[in-house]
Amino acid sequence: MRLLGLLAGVIATLLLAAAPAVAHDRLQASDPAGNTTVESLDAITLTFSSRVRFPAMVLHDAAGAAVKLTEPQVRGKDLTARPLSAPAPGKYVIGWRVVSSDGHPIEGEIPFTLASAAGESTPLAAGPVSASETDSGGGRLWFVGALIAVVGVGFAVAMGGRRGRGAGDPS
Repeated sequence: MRLLGLLAGVIATLLLAAAPAVAHDRLQASDPAGNTTVESLDAITLTFSSRVRFPAMVLHDAAGAAVKLTEPQVRGKDLTARPLSAPAPGKYVIGWRVVSSDGHPIEGEIPFTLASAAGESTPLAAGPVSASETDSGGGRLWFVGALIAVVGVGFAVAMGGRRGRGAGDPS
């Protein structure tokens, strides 16, 4: 019975210790917003749930060609970069990667369309791009693996302890 209490304590400790690792900062908003059509692109602004560090941002057209941007600047919770020249109308994807306030990298992609002069959008040459924010997943995967390992070890110890006892052993 003491072993089960110990196992429960270890699991509770892992759950409490891993909670901050799973709660990474996240992208709250972007300008341009994902899957929208904009008339012009003077700047790209990403707003996060907390201040981020070590920003990286790229802008690619539908063919995968990079559009040159200024060095991304962090001001508070906002990350901003500007195109060095006006991009042509068409489909684009903003790729970003930052280090969240808890020290873990987070990244994502934001597809959008830059309208043509006639208000028509240019068809996308490649397939659709996911608009959702992605996480490296390292924190969650580590946590699930550790939880499985602890439960497995606890089960093995419990079963091994039962085999070692004799029929008349009161413990």
